[in-house]
Amino acid sequence: MPITFDFKIIASNIHGVSQVQPLNEDALNYLVDEAKFTVMPDGTAPLFDDAVGDFISDASWAHLCCEYV
Repeated sequence: MPITFDFKIIASNIHGVSQVQPLNEDALNYLVDEAKFTVMPDGTAPLFDDAVGDFISDASWAHLCCEYV
């Protein structure tokens, strides 16, 4: 059974910052409403690399799954 991810966390061009890409509407709503992230025009949200683990943990409490690339 394939795993369906709600977020993809990818590297950015800025050292020390990753990008969180929501892959569905629930994930986008979580980013904006619960996590209070600012979403860029391309749909991603910036996240400091040292906060990635906390974001993955918090998202899992909301029953959302992350792919860390």
